[in-house]
Amino acid sequence: MPFYPEAVLEDLRGHATEIRDFAEDEEQTVERYREALRDALDEYNASPLRRELGPGRYPGALPTAEWDENDSPTIPFDESASWDNHEAVNEYAKDVLEGVTTMAAAGSELGPTDEFTVPLGLVQVAWNANHHHEEGDYEEGINTRILGPNAVTQESDEEDGIRYTDGRAPGHERYRDEGETVIDCIEEFSDLDPPPVVIYDGPLVPTFANTYSPEVRDSYYRRTMSKVLAASEYHGVPVVGYSAGSSRTNIAKLLRRTYRERLRDEPFVADSRILEGFTRHWGDRSQVFVHRQDGTIDAMEANYRGEEYEFATDVLFGYLDIPDGDAMDYLEFPGWVLREDLVDYVFDVVRAEAGVGRGYPEIVQQADANAVLDADAKRRFLALIQNFAEEEDLPIEWNVKNLSKERRRR
Repeated sequence: MPFYPEAVLEDLRGHATEIRDFAEDEEQTVERYREALRDALDEYNASPLRRELGPGRYPGALPTAEWDENDSPTIPFDESASWDNHEAVNEYAKDVLEGVTTMAAAGSELGPTDEFTVPLGLVQVAWNANHHHEEGDYEEGINTRILGPNAVTQESDEEDGIRYTDGRAPGHERYRDEGETVIDCIEEFSDLDPPPVVIYDGPLVPTFANTYSPEVRDSYYRRTMSKVLAASEYHGVPVVGYSAGSSRTNIAKLLRRTYRERLRDEPFVADSRILEGFTRHWGDRSQVFVHRQDGTIDAMEANYRGEEYEFATDVLFGYLDIPDGDAMDYLEFPGWVLREDLVDYVFDVVRAEAGVGRGYPEIVQQADANAVLDADAKRRFLALIQNFAEEEDLPIEWNVKNLSKERRRR
């Protein structure tokens, strides 16, 4: 379908005033949240505020010991104040990362295939570990897994024996495989000193999975990430969930609960918008808070190597200001990192990785590049299935209807 830019531009001009007013109103709202945050730091100590908010009511966030230790919601990274080029970032990153192992795992999926009469899928997860030695000690690997027809279909609720293709099944399987790969990396490199750091591409508390059925949500997402958190604590290997440019509202929710009358009529704004008013330099970070956004966190528990772990109030989050993105980046990590006084160490490592990657952790970018399954991979996957079916005399035939549809789109 053609695009008519002249007509769109003319209509867009009619919205200029609306857009300008919207932006100005939002900035005023953000400033009111900032004022509330300043007042909260001045009026409350951490323990009374935690008791007043109460974890059972999901206040979004709870303050940690850093609340009482700092006059500002952000902790400055003054070292970068004098930097005027990216070479300074690289020098900092080199000093921080030398001898520190960083790890990441990322996945990709294909399917379910609708080109054949039998649906299939493929999951591929890449992992890498950069030991940051002068000799360039670097390890990586790929795990691939075929998803058979039963894995990518589900039975009809009508009990008529019909199985329907589940388009989201490969994504569920990929998520679980990513988690298992992270655990493998933690177990393999846990003896290193200083402790290695795993940077996971995404949050550790899978609130996004609440849109799935309870069975899928629990078995694929909550249990997977609970086990990752348990393995992290058992082996003393920090794992960080990294989300670039987050629009989360945990701190905003805390402020709305603290000042109900004052902020009752204000719309929610992103935490990063609130915190940006307190940052000064590249690499500034926020205080860390306890994650209490919704009931997902209460379900985070696992048994790992005979020990029971519960994470209802034991996952922390914070924000990191790495310019070149749309907003401050959002980090989650297990509570033991704070108890072991490793928060600054973790932020330093993530800050350095993001500096090398020019706004996004380099180790994550590498894993993602190794894992991606593109259009060419799909063509080769389909050809492999066809050849395999012929060799094994399997009843896998081209789906004539979908094949015809694909040809018309070309």
